[in-house]
Amino acid sequence: MMSAKALRKTKFIVINVVLAIFLLFTLVPVYVMIVNSFKTQNQLLDNVLVFSFPLYFRNYVDAFNRIFPFIWNSVTVAVVSTVGITLIAALTGYAFGHFDFKGKGLLFTLIIVNMMIPGILTLVPSYLVVVKINLYNTQFALLLPYLATGSVMGIYLVRGFVEQLPKTIFEAAKIDGITELQCFIYIGMPLVKTILTTVSILALLNVWNDIVWPMLVLDNDNIKTIPLGLLEFNQQQGANKGALFAGYILASVPLLLYFIFNLRSFMDSLVEGAIK
Repeated sequence: MMSAKALRKTKFIVINVVLAIFLLFTLVPVYVMIVNSFKTQNQLLDNVLVFSFPLYFRNYVDAFNRIFPFIWNSVTVAVVSTVGITLIAALTGYAFGHFDFKGKGLLFTLIIVNMMIPGILTLVPSYLVVVKINLYNTQFALLLPYLATGSVMGIYLVRGFVEQLPKTIFEAAKIDGITELQCFIYIGMPLVKTILTTVSILALLNVWNDIVWPMLVLDNDNIKTIPLGLLEFNQQQGANKGALFAGYILASVPLLLYFIFNLRSFMDSLVEGAIK
């Protein structure tokens, strides 16, 4: 029979092997995409797993020239949506977590119910609303639904964090003459800034990668987002998949940069959430 120490060691090894397998399945596609983004079509057909020299940087030039307008459109929509979603989540989550008012439980339940409704079920009603108010084929057709639906998870997360904050901090500040708004800005937000980073990352990922909704409400190439741009680029490139891989990498750069700059806050939010 195995001793307790041997059993713990075996569990540790098994867990790490499983994690290594998952990591492998995650990183190998990324590696293949990077490797083949530097190849001509002939080099790509020859071997897809190793670099071929000389490296073919023309793929990145072609991809950048073609998809940069779409990246810029996505940046515009993503920045406005992410800032708006984070602000709505901060204000609403703080209100639900800090104040007591009549109908609070019912109202919060109604908001959270939206998390249980699959987004695909609301596509047609949302589309009809957008057409009815003459927002079809405009960036507002993207922004308004993103703000409305994207803030629900953020409200839930912020509310949970605010409820854990000591009430005495806010009471002491109010005794010193600080208003409710000042409590929110100078006390509440610094204490929940880590979870707001997580909310912003989740919002950015959702907006940046969404293809179904933009495909429904956008028909103008001048305002199409990067998922639609990559779809068109794929159709135009035909057999030249190297440029397409380069386009995928370029399209992911803004997301990677934002995540890298906010990695510390994101990890802090995970630690705080685990503790609480």
